[in-house]
Amino acid sequence: MKANTARGWSLAGLAMIMLSGLLYEGLELSSRWEQAKSPSEKSLGVAALSIMFGIPMLACAAVGLLCLIVAGLAFARARVRLSH
Repeated sequence: MKANTARGWSLAGLAMIMLSGLLYEGLELSSRWEQAKSPSEKSLGVAALSIMFGIPMLACAAVGLLCLIVAGLAFARARVRLSH
């Protein structure tokens, strides 16, 4: 296993988590804007925005966490291999 494997996985994980954060901010801003157009009633636009931003946001966060877990395992495996 290459020495940079753990670094690559951790950078990919951090990038996915940052993308998830950007999607969350997009959800917040767009739902505030949509709700401001009709403040007294519930809007189907807000529900659609929640689905449109929420599903990719959760998927990116899950993939990012999995990448960080793989990075931790790769780092631990490299340390164990070096010690033996």
